[in-house]
Amino acid sequence: MKFVSSVLQAMAVATILSLISSLSLAADMRYEVVQVPMKGWVFTANLTTHIYAPPGDGPFPLVVLNHGKADGNPVTQKDDPFYFQALEFVRRGYAVVAPTREGFGSSGGTYFRANCNFTEGARHWANSVQAAIDYARTLPYVDTTHIVVIGQSQGGITAVALGERNLPGVIGIINIAGGVRDEHCAGWQATLVRNFRELGSDSKTPTLFLYGDNDQYWGNGELSKQFFEAYREGNPNARYVDEGVFGEGDSHMVFHLYVGEKIWLPPVRQFFESLGLDWTVRYLNWHQGASVVLDNIDIVPYQDVNAAIGDGMTMFLRADPRSGRAFVIAPNGHYGFAIGKDAQAKATKYCEERGGLGCQLYALDNDLVFKGPFAAGSKTVATPSVNNP
Repeated sequence: MKFVSSVLQAMAVATILSLISSLSLAADMRYEVVQVPMKGWVFTANLTTHIYAPPGDGPFPLVVLNHGKADGNPVTQKDDPFYFQALEFVRRGYAVVAPTREGFGSSGGTYFRANCNFTEGARHWANSVQAAIDYARTLPYVDTTHIVVIGQSQGGITAVALGERNLPGVIGIINIAGGVRDEHCAGWQATLVRNFRELGSDSKTPTLFLYGDNDQYWGNGELSKQFFEAYREGNPNARYVDEGVFGEGDSHMVFHLYVGEKIWLPPVRQFFESLGLDWTVRYLNWHQGASVVLDNIDIVPYQDVNAAIGDGMTMFLRADPRSGRAFVIAPNGHYGFAIGKDAQAKATKYCEERGGLGCQLYALDNDLVFKGPFAAGSKTVATPSVNNP
């Protein structure tokens, strides 16, 4: 087996940074951030890791989500919680872990620079992923025999590198726009094709490659198809899906954008089902009849004027409340949705710019703050006496 020294199995008790025990989105959904210890030769690096899971004891199959690398110093790169992506798996009965790899963002340790040896780099980065998996194996609600590892960009080739370890319980790998591009490395394209060939030579794990045809790094798909063909020489249990041209912009970012879900969800569903995994939506139902709660799209008013308001509220519910989120509506059917700093002001501005008259704040972070009548089909229900039941 060709990989950098594997992470030790024995796990120390993780330090819980924060725990939201009663998100309005799903009162019983587990959502926590822990520090996962990754033991090296001398030091232990703590990896900031987001964990999500449905309510109940499980055991739930595990999905591991791996981030890419932005330009610049990885230490300054923000942690990617993959919140709305994780919800799609939690809704279908999966636990999710999303580690921030060594040397990135708030995680400890030092970033390993590949220096044109992308295979060595990917194998080293995969140590962080294995540490997260080893930690997840200690969680009583995780099914350790059914694990799927997903990665985007640098996280994609990292997932592929993990696949060659053929770890017990890891039954699938998904590579979304994966690779490493360094134009300072002469012949980097041919090198990367060779790297994928090396990573496929020992892998027996079913693997899915997802690439688009307008990728800022890999171009029109010709290069990414070479990645796949080289990889499949060693691992014939692999499949390539051409996502085509992403009409909303760079196909490299399909996994990061709300509008990209319509592209990656269908092939991911097919892949999961091919592994014998269930894809039925069973949790986080946002339609609750006349209940006046934040996570009930049915009661959002003015949908009779513009049904798209319901779509806007869906985006709000799928945004991380800890990052800041706001949803604003207007009686003439316009709305505004924003996340991040000054979300309320931005959402109000978007509503007004779209032609909204009398734009009102409907929901902010975890609170339903609307003061007017609520819709319930053709009826209205009284304004609740508290913001968030």
